[in-house]
Amino acid sequence: MKLIVGLGNPGPQYVPTRHNVGFRVVEKLAQKLGWRWSEERSRALLASGLLGTEKVILVKPLTYMNLSGEAVGALARWYRLSPQDILVVCDDLDLPVGRLRLRARGSTGGHNGLESIVHHLHSDQFPRLRVGIGRPANQRMSVIDYVLGTPPAAERSQLERAEDEAVAAIELVLTRGLETAMSLVNSDPEARQRKEEQRQRQQARRPPIQVGMVARLFPAHWRPLREEISFAHSCGFQWLQLRGSETGLSEQLLGEPFERLAAALQEARLACALEIPLALTELGTTPSGATLATALRANLPAIDSLPCPRVHFHLTTSPSSPQALLALEERLVPALQEAQALAAAHSPTFRLAIEQNEPAAGLFAQPDRCARLLQEVPGLGLVWDVNHTPREALQDYLALTPRMTLIHVSDTPLPELNYHLPLGRGTLDIEGYCEELLSRGFSGPAILEIGGTPRSSGFGHDSDEALRASAQRLRAAIGRAYARVRSRQLEAPGSKPN
Repeated sequence: MKLIVGLGNPGPQYVPTRHNVGFRVVEKLAQKLGWRWSEERSRALLASGLLGTEKVILVKPLTYMNLSGEAVGALARWYRLSPQDILVVCDDLDLPVGRLRLRARGSTGGHNGLESIVHHLHSDQFPRLRVGIGRPANQRMSVIDYVLGTPPAAERSQLERAEDEAVAAIELVLTRGLETAMSLVNSDPEARQRKEEQRQRQQARRPPIQVGMVARLFPAHWRPLREEISFAHSCGFQWLQLRGSETGLSEQLLGEPFERLAAALQEARLACALEIPLALTELGTTPSGATLATALRANLPAIDSLPCPRVHFHLTTSPSSPQALLALEERLVPALQEAQALAAAHSPTFRLAIEQNEPAAGLFAQPDRCARLLQEVPGLGLVWDVNHTPREALQDYLALTPRMTLIHVSDTPLPELNYHLPLGRGTLDIEGYCEELLSRGFSGPAILEIGGTPRSSGFGHDSDEALRASAQRLRAAIGRAYARVRSRQLEAPGSKPN
């Protein structure tokens, strides 16, 4: 978790002043990310969400500039954050107008807001992003009048550009780390632009599919999540899928408090996905009466704390007839609309989806019924499991690629489905599937869902060796598929090579 603190003074009279540049930067970042200033805590306004895999809280202290530390210190204690997890954005008289400077620590330079924060954190070891406002050209003007004054139009234009650059600088800190961000932000603008263009070219050459694995937390062979985090990191996985329940994913099941596991996930650079499997009655609830929204709410502590930017339901049932199955699917439409509305309104944000089943499972097991559901529940995503898909339905499922948030990958000996074998043990054309997805613009996690419970044909096949080998096969398949897709794109009329 990170706090991004913009310094300024509350009140409409201070909005356009030089001293409020920190407020304006975090406001622009919130607007860009679609986050709302919906919470007030410790005399500060907060907006929060996910940036990449990082839970981020934007902060505007309401204590006035000179007492900023009272709010920041209280928030640091509430969220149990170290000074290194707090980035402060403020104005700087000693930098030319529009110049940025990013530092990991340092002196306050006489800035009252920074001095207050140092006092209340008992440390100056927090990053700070300074935005230059220059000094008054008229030496008779007091510093107070200058910083609380409104800049003229030309200067205001410079500050607006600097605020936009500061927003980009914060995103760099959160996605690429402080050291990398400092090397870019503190360089001259032309060099910074060249480096950013080079990074974008390199990024364009990387496949947009990230490889992940299911955490093996099954009762028959349970292990602490921390061990799975360590293993996933050693294999180069980027995602780890966890398993929720109608009563919520608990810290007890994972082996440690959410807070510690979130830190371990962040250190390993792993993002979390959460699957919520529910067996439903013909009423559309679990046997104990839980609705989809009830189950989703029960899992919110884990979704928020770890955090989990991808969440999906895996719904199963045992209907008495085809008519009962269709009736249940109709009944689940408003239930999924309610759950999707809950996800859309939640902060931090996460993407909600539903997993398609194999035909024998019945519920949402045909591409046309999945397509109808997605049409009736705008915003809901689809988790596509290649292991659940018969050959004759492949193209119809691929047509739903724009709504896919995540894919499950394992092998099966077609026409037999749902074996959950390591890659290479069945007959699925994984590379061909990846090429089809990439050509349709899919970007997201591909989770190796190998093995599982004793009911699965892959039970016992999810050894460390099998997962490592499958990960290597999947990365190679994605790489070859992406190379062909990019080659066709570059050969297309009017295309521009990166």
